[in-house]
Amino acid sequence: MRILFTLIILIFFSSCSYDFFSSKIPKTIPNTTQQKQEEKKIIEHKIPSIKQQLKQNKELKEKKVQTSPTQKKENLKIAFIGDSHLASDYMSAYFRKKLNISSLGFIPPILPKWHNQYLATYNNKNFKISYLINTKNNLSFGGINAVCTNSCLVDIKLFFQAKKLEQLYLQNSQWKIKKLSNNTKHIYFTSFYTLGGFLSNNNEYIDNLGINGASVYNYLRVNDAFVKEIAQKLDYSILIFSFGTNEGVVKYVNEKTFLENYKKIISLFKTKNSKIVLLIAPEPTLYENQSYKKGESADVVKKLIYDLAKELNCYVFDIDLLMQKDGGKKAWINSDLSLKNTHLSKKGYDFVAQKLLEYLIDLDLIKKRKL
Repeated sequence: MRILFTLIILIFFSSCSYDFFSSKIPKTIPNTTQQKQEEKKIIEHKIPSIKQQLKQNKELKEKKVQTSPTQKKENLKIAFIGDSHLASDYMSAYFRKKLNISSLGFIPPILPKWHNQYLATYNNKNFKISYLINTKNNLSFGGINAVCTNSCLVDIKLFFQAKKLEQLYLQNSQWKIKKLSNNTKHIYFTSFYTLGGFLSNNNEYIDNLGINGASVYNYLRVNDAFVKEIAQKLDYSILIFSFGTNEGVVKYVNEKTFLENYKKIISLFKTKNSKIVLLIAPEPTLYENQSYKKGESADVVKKLIYDLAKELNCYVFDIDLLMQKDGGKKAWINSDLSLKNTHLSKKGYDFVAQKLLEYLIDLDLIKKRKL
C-alpha cells in the first residue's frame, strides 16, 4: 500500500512539473549592488594619467571581447594640424601608405612655398597666397586662402577620386560652400573668387593641415565659425596636433595665453567622435654664432602641453623624448634622422610616424590593417 501511494505522488508531480517550474517559480531577484559593481568594470573610460596610457590600455584590451569577423570596417578620418613638422606631408603620407588610405577629405586651394601635398599637384594661375604668416583674419579651414587677382584658373590634379566635390569660396566677406562635381580627379575651372579649399566627401581620408611658422597664436587667424562648420562635415576620428616648435624658441611664453589658445584651436576642429593626440616636438633649435642651440622656452612649452593633455584627458606622443632616448639631437643628425636645424629629415619623419602609428594601434585608437 505504501509503495502504491508513493507511485501516485511521483506520477502527479511529474505530470505538472513543467508548468510548476517554468511559470510558477519567480526568477531570482538580482543583487543590484553587485550588478552595479560588474557594470563599472566594463564601462569604457579615457586614460586619466599620461604616464599610464600604455599600461592601462593593455589592461583594457585584455578584458575586451573579441570582435566579430563580420563587424563593419572602421572608416578612418585623420587630420594632422599644426606647424612645419607637418607641412612636408611626410608623416601623413606614411600613415596613408600603412593604412592603405589614398584620399584627402580636405584639399587646400593652393600651397605656399616649401609646403607639400603628395595627393595633389597644383597648376593654378593668377592667385595670390594668403595664409597664417601674412594675413591676420578670415582665413579658411586649413589657414590658407587662394586670392584671385584677375580671371583665375583653378587647375588641381588629384591622385584619387573625389566622390562629391565641394568648393569653399569667399563672397562678400562670407564663406560659402558650393557643389562642383561627382567622381572627379581633376579640379579645373575659372574663378573670380577667393578660394578656401575643396571637400571630397569620401569615406576615409588622411589630411595634412601643417603650415610653416604656425603657432597657437597665429592659427587663430582662421574664421572660427567656418572652421567649426567644415570640421563638423569632415568629422575627424583622430586629430593630431603639433604646436610648440615656434613658441619654444622665444625668450618668454605667456603660459595662460598659450593654454587658452591651444584649447580654442582644439575646440575648432573637435567633434563628438574625435580622439585628440598632442605631439611634443623634437627640441627646437636656434642658429646663433654659427652654431645651433636649444630654444630657451622649449622645456616650459613641453610641460604646458603635458598639463593641457592632463586637463583635457587626451593623449600625448613625445617626439622629443623619443629623440633623447636615442642619444639626442646630435645622434639623430649623425643617423640622418634630423637636419642641423629644427626639422627632421624625411627618414626622421618616417621613423617618428612609424612610432606614432604603433602607439595609436597599441592604444586601440586605430585597428591594424592588412595591406
